[in-house]
Amino acid sequence: MKIAEGTVVTLAYDITSESGEIIETSDISGPITFMAGSSGLIKGLDARLMGMAAGEDQTFTFEPAEAFGTLEDAPTKTLARAELPEGDLEPGAAFEANIGNGQTIKLVVHEVQGDDAVVVKLVHPLAGQDIGMSVKVLAVREATGAEKAAGKVMTAPPPPPK
Repeated sequence: MKIAEGTVVTLAYDITSESGEIIETSDISGPITFMAGSSGLIKGLDARLMGMAAGEDQTFTFEPAEAFGTLEDAPTKTLARAELPEGDLEPGAAFEANIGNGQTIKLVVHEVQGDDAVVVKLVHPLAGQDIGMSVKVLAVREATGAEKAAGKVMTAPPPPPK
């Protein structure tokens, strides 16, 4: 079976920086399973996977618009002033925030709204960079009715350890 819109795909992968450094690998985090066409992963990935079958591998390069975006198109969020470091804040000031699991995101001040609120851009650490991705399709299957209705893969969590 080939990958098509709405099929369920299991993928092994390596994501690399512009310099070729491995940033993330399924060798550590495990393969990912998602519904093709609505994965929410790297923007340009779904289109590149279409037509591939289990056992096939490929290497892609993604420009920022297809990957993690740019500073200009980063989403914004309004935060309470108290959530940011003390001191003067000016547009363009940048901070790193821990978002859990050892991952961080860059917060760039977009607008200061008086003494109580600050609008920040939420910038992925790889925004503005080309990235590479090597993939191997491990499995492709039809989505179940429940998965089609939900628009996402419905997997049961593993049983708890005994």
